[in-house]
Amino acid sequence: MQKSTMIFSLASVLLIFFLTSTSMSEVLFIDNFEDDAIGKPATKWSIGHDGKDDSKVIQDPKRKNNQVFSSPTERHDGEGAIYVTGKGKDWTDYYVHWDMLYPKAFYMGVVFRFSGSEAFYLLDRRQNTSKLDFWKREETKWKNFGSSEKLNLEPNKWFSFQLKVKGADFEVKMKDVEDATQFSDLEPLLKGSNKNFTKGDFGNYGHVLMDNVIISTEESDATTPVNAKGNLVTNWGLIKETR
Repeated sequence: MQKSTMIFSLASVLLIFFLTSTSMSEVLFIDNFEDDAIGKPATKWSIGHDGKDDSKVIQDPKRKNNQVFSSPTERHDGEGAIYVTGKGKDWTDYYVHWDMLYPKAFYMGVVFRFSGSEAFYLLDRRQNTSKLDFWKREETKWKNFGSSEKLNLEPNKWFSFQLKVKGADFEVKMKDVEDATQFSDLEPLLKGSNKNFTKGDFGNYGHVLMDNVIISTEESDATTPVNAKGNLVTNWGLIKETR
């Protein structure tokens, strides 16, 4: 009887631990644009900065039978809009996986901890330096707080990225989209710290193509395999979002 009680107690503890640990992990947003209509705006995204709204879902120029997000007009401090998930106003710490293609050599990338047109962080590709950079945008002013070494960031090629946003510290990992190496096995190419913005959304910035966007509270859910067509493969993260 005592042995049975001990087994039951141990099983209960393990179950509680399992439920607690899994509940701490959450997929906040996921989109591969396959449910959207070609030539129309991406249905899961919102305008964060109201510039020229010419975004649309297009056929992937590199991977057959794959759909991706395109935002042709460049820079929000020019004419361009910024597109965000519209769900992340109160997001604090998160991981983001996404695939990105730069259609031309320019200054473009993604925003994070976005709370308005003059309050966000930017991760962008710097054409004049061949580097990735962290920037803070606040009250019309830019401030750089991190630069990578020189990288191969050629246009018209798909790359996979992972962004870690935790407290005041941020890290970026990058690889070729065909590279099967897990992000957890890669070293960050860029690190930076800034305490100004503590929460906010994720989105795009400038003329980029984006695909396979996953935002989660744990790194394991932001490392989702992609098949040969460039689409997300169903995994635990997808199951958790739809259950």
